[in-house]
Amino acid sequence: MGGNADDYTKQVQDFLHERGRAFTLAFSGGADDKSLALDAFRDSLLGDARISEEVKSDLPKLAEKAAQENIAKLVRSILEPLRGYRIAIQTGGTKWGVPDAATRVAKELGFPTIGVYPLTAKNKSALPPEMLDLSVCVHPFIGESSWGDESAIFTKLLDSVVVIGGGAGTMVEVAHLLKINERKSEKTKWIIPVYGTGGTADKLSFFPGKPDTIAKCIPSVPIRTGKEVVDFLIEKVMITDDIYEPA
Repeated sequence: MGGNADDYTKQVQDFLHERGRAFTLAFSGGADDKSLALDAFRDSLLGDARISEEVKSDLPKLAEKAAQENIAKLVRSILEPLRGYRIAIQTGGTKWGVPDAATRVAKELGFPTIGVYPLTAKNKSALPPEMLDLSVCVHPFIGESSWGDESAIFTKLLDSVVVIGGGAGTMVEVAHLLKINERKSEKTKWIIPVYGTGGTADKLSFFPGKPDTIAKCIPSVPIRTGKEVVDFLIEKVMITDDIYEPA
């Protein structure tokens, strides 16, 4: 689907209503995030003369696979305890990194999935229809489509977001969310960084912004595990009766 912001809002609201969902939990993070630990381990092996060239040629792919499995494990530790809640999962809807891992885990666990991506990603980079129950393809407001066109729509459609790693795109989304949360009339959109995952998630405590706004929408205590994310969501965010649906 594509159109202006009002079109996106209505279509997503209709989708949530049809699916009986009351809350949209997003996952934000890079499609090409690098694990410093994995990269260091890979580089040490690449420099080891005792290891065959054939094995070395497989190391980049193995490191990438390990990184994806690590992200999927973290996402699963968050979503499995939330299966009794009437929530939909929103991601960047693309085939790599956090968007790919979070969408696949959400789909596996039975959550409705929403992908928000720019027009430039539609043909080659977007996840296939069977992975996304709703695809929000954001057309450019001016000029040609480019990565980042979707950031404003992505942030307006979510209720809260878990940040795992992330680069410039994730940082732009955080900036949008901070501006939204400056408005006292707006319901707080919580930004929950998982510290230790690198990138934007590890830099949010130093992120420029109004102190009152940051205190309003970013946890004051560092969150490092999936269980801590779940506990925070249940205790501080998803506290209304209509979000929980007993199994």
